[in-house]
Amino acid sequence: MQGIKNTLSALLASLKPKSNKLEIETYYQNSCGLSEEQIYNIVRWLTEGFLEAGYRGKGYLIFDVGNQNIQDLTLTAVLREEPMFLYRLGVTPSPTQAGVKWQLEPQHPSLRLYQLVPDEKEL
Repeated sequence: MQGIKNTLSALLASLKPKSNKLEIETYYQNSCGLSEEQIYNIVRWLTEGFLEAGYRGKGYLIFDVGNQNIQDLTLTAVLREEPMFLYRLGVTPSPTQAGVKWQLEPQHPSLRLYQLVPDEKEL
């Protein structure tokens, strides 16, 4: 039942108008164990990348301790075609739904930042 509710919520979110200004929505930053300065530096790095790429709209950043239920968040980003990133605090990133995967962002100095991308094997 919860899966249906999450899917319906993501579908409704996909129908909302997209923003034309840069906005980064963060999740789980209060419980991730990082300092405010560390969180600020990660968000700043991501913001600079968006601006450099000329992206205007909403993006998402999840601070992930591992094995979190984030499928509803990732589904919303997929349906809205908005970029989603994950900062890994555990050993491996939390799983996503079929059709997408986490791809390491090698440009970030921590080697803990991932972007949600289509899984070519699933297509």
